[in-house]
Amino acid sequence: MPRDRTQNTNLASEFFIASQLFRLGYAVTLTLGHTKEIDLVAIRPNDKKIITIDVKGLKNMTNWPLTPKRKEKNHYFILVTWRNKFNNIGSVPEVFIVPSMEIDELLSPWSHSISDVTCVGYATVRNSKYKDAWDLLNK
Repeated sequence: MPRDRTQNTNLASEFFIASQLFRLGYAVTLTLGHTKEIDLVAIRPNDKKIITIDVKGLKNMTNWPLTPKRKEKNHYFILVTWRNKFNNIGSVPEVFIVPSMEIDELLSPWSHSISDVTCVGYATVRNSKYKDAWDLLNK
């Protein structure tokens, strides 16, 4: 049975981020499950620093639903948008790396009718310091 498109987008995003982290010298483990707070665990071999990552994949350029449960110094939210080109194998997504301790600054209500669901809007991060901010993982 085919996976639903949301799951495909999220898994593709997780694997893309894992690939980028390998290229940056991290050893990466992908966690599996449907209700998880941590998608990737990464360690830098040179200094043994361990980071955890929650990846949010988006096939378009709207909002990432996000209700942060984990706020720790070495935990990050990585927001991935495929910019409406998910099915174009040659496209590369935009990536935003946000330390969990800073995520609240970017959150807004998903809609006025659903008060307990929050999101990060693409328009909020599009030109922010978080775009391609891979160096934030080294702090």
